Amino acid sequence: MVLTQEGYLHQPFDIENHRSRQFAFFPLHPLLLWMVGHVTKDLMLGGAALANLFLFIGLFFLHKLTLAFGYDQQIARRTIFYTATFPVSYFFSVPLTESLFLMLTVTSFYAAKKENWWAAGALGAFASAARVNGVILLPALLILSWQMYRSLQIKKILWLLLVPVGLWAFMFYSWWACGDALAFRTAVAHWGRKPDFFLSAFFKYLIHPHTIIEPWNFNLLNAGSALLCLFCVYILFRRREWALAAFAFMAIFLPLSSGILQSLDRYALIIFPMYLALAIIAKSERLDTTIRYVFITILAIMTALFAANYTIAVA
Repeated sequence: MVLTQEGYLHQPFDIENHRSRQFAFFPLHPLLLWMVGHVTKDLMLGGAALANLFLFIGLFFLHKLTLAFGYDQQIARRTIFYTATFPVSYFFSVPLTESLFLMLTVTSFYAAKKENWWAAGALGAFASAARVNGVILLPALLILSWQMYRSLQIKKILWLLLVPVGLWAFMFYSWWACGDALAFRTAVAHWGRKPDFFLSAFFKYLIHPHTIIEPWNFNLLNAGSALLCLFCVYILFRRREWALAAFAFMAIFLPLSSGILQSLDRYALIIFPMYLALAIIAKSERLDTTIRYVFITILAIMTALFAANYTIAVA
């Protein structure tokens, strides 16, 4: 909210300065909140309304995307249900980037699947202006284009080069404002996120598996969310859904490569191919019911902890 109200600091980057750390947060969501705040005069209320609108649009197009990939209505409905009831899906309804990023990545994939490559590239550009991992849409959509055409259709997919424009624009702005084009990468180091082998966080947890919960870190849920995502990557790979598998793997690989488990449940939350993979394998009523009960039970507990402001539910 501070970023929305005050913007980025215009002076040389200094990690010890709290305002400099705001460069860790990409500009699209704060800009949208700023615009909504001028209408509603209440950032929290307006931001929550905006988040739920983005969620609705994201779920609507996720249903259409599932059908566009050739799956039936039952799988599409399960995909939507699993997305809406993931154990930390309450983040979709608060003024944060989760619902915005879900909407942008899903609609970008949908536009590409419908061969609207200019729209896919433009939506991808907005995604990379919302989060740095929005750039992974570029390789994922290139793989999708290869699956669709079995050749490189340069004239059609040239629009995909728009995807990293959001990131480039923020890098240029950061360089102009504080002299560091990679200020976002430097800022996240303040929270202990530094490049590391992507499985190192799991290895560290296996050394102390009894440490289920720490302040600001629900280790068990974070580790479980990441493992679930990797399992779903395997399912998609087996189904030859190369583009979806690539997107899901890159989306979980990046946060895992920071060497810590913290917030991995939130990173997994927005990886929509994971829910499609679960919906594909949950053909039996027993497995479908099990997934629903597990998700809803954990979601109810985590929502209560979030409402009570417990750090393991708000990180």
